[in-house]
Amino acid sequence: MNEQKFLDDIDSCLDCKSCLEVCDTFKATNNELQSPNGRLIIAKKVLTNENISEEERFSLYTCTLCSACNLECPQAINIADIVHASKIELVKKNQGPFEIHEKIIKGIVENENSVGGKPEERLDWLPKEYKAIETFEKKESDTLLFFGCMSSFRVKESASAPYKILTHAGYDFKILENEPCCGEYVYSAGKLELAKDMFKNNVELFKKNGIKNIIVTCGGCLYAFDTVYPKYIKDYDIKVRHIVEVVHELVQAGKINLKSIDKTVTYHDPCRLGRKYKNGPSINEPRELLEMCGVEIKNISENPKKGPCCGAGSGIRGVDSNLVIKIGANLFNDIETKEIATSCPLCVFNFRYVNYKNQIDKDSKYITDYILESMEKK
Repeated sequence: MNEQKFLDDIDSCLDCKSCLEVCDTFKATNNELQSPNGRLIIAKKVLTNENISEEERFSLYTCTLCSACNLECPQAINIADIVHASKIELVKKNQGPFEIHEKIIKGIVENENSVGGKPEERLDWLPKEYKAIETFEKKESDTLLFFGCMSSFRVKESASAPYKILTHAGYDFKILENEPCCGEYVYSAGKLELAKDMFKNNVELFKKNGIKNIIVTCGGCLYAFDTVYPKYIKDYDIKVRHIVEVVHELVQAGKINLKSIDKTVTYHDPCRLGRKYKNGPSINEPRELLEMCGVEIKNISENPKKGPCCGAGSGIRGVDSNLVIKIGANLFNDIETKEIATSCPLCVFNFRYVNYKNQIDKDSKYITDYILESMEKK
């Protein structure tokens, strides 16, 4: 971590506050401490060993790390990385993360998932017709379909539908019987050393199973494997793609035929599939897929790359659930359609949580739901 570079970037801030206009936490709280501008000031204190208040510590851990501010900053300051670096420093000083993070991380270490799921229930999503024939690691394939914690335990259709679609298309892939957590939650919480151990162990597992390609369903897993792992794993050469990109290719190649399901939905761009995807952004592919399914698409913002965060990134749900609900409700106010489609199971899960808490009557779905419905239509 180049602390001096971060400090120089902080000092280059013009205090123009243009970042406040795109920060979902600031728009929900109107509190400048919980804005990119405010967090830069706090981060400088942390990086120069000054004491910070509990309110300032809270501010750092309520940043979703969505990176919308990075695109808005006229000085091109990577604000999200600076906030994350300050969290790493707080961990070094035993001032972070919060107790709720430690509890979830303990569950990750013990049970390989961040959502409190029972390991023996990880494959409950697997369709019955495939359970008897699935060979897991024994299958001769160098491509892994990786689901992650949220798809495996909380938004199970975002695991079963991709599995069915790729199987139907005759795509060569395998899955792990005991899939590990990618470690993105641990990394975002600032526990860098533990995260690096997880990254190393996971890559060793992948290499042991001959994995050269990973297809993911989750935005967080995509960000971890695509952007974070290469920073810390020497000679990391695994190709990583999102399920949307693979299915898009299969449709174009004629391996999947889609029929019109005649719906109108609003498409939400997950932060980690859009502006945080190093080999992306994947913005056109999901929209083109939905259009091929006969879906009319409404957008939340004119520039999808600058679209709003769902509000649940970087583990802030446990720190301030009310803030998450406010961010989600603000986003819902800009959506006219009843249905919201997205390509990240965490976004789906959070939208459903926000909808339940506010009784707004919105229906959130993972994108492969529409593809599967279109494929199965007679």
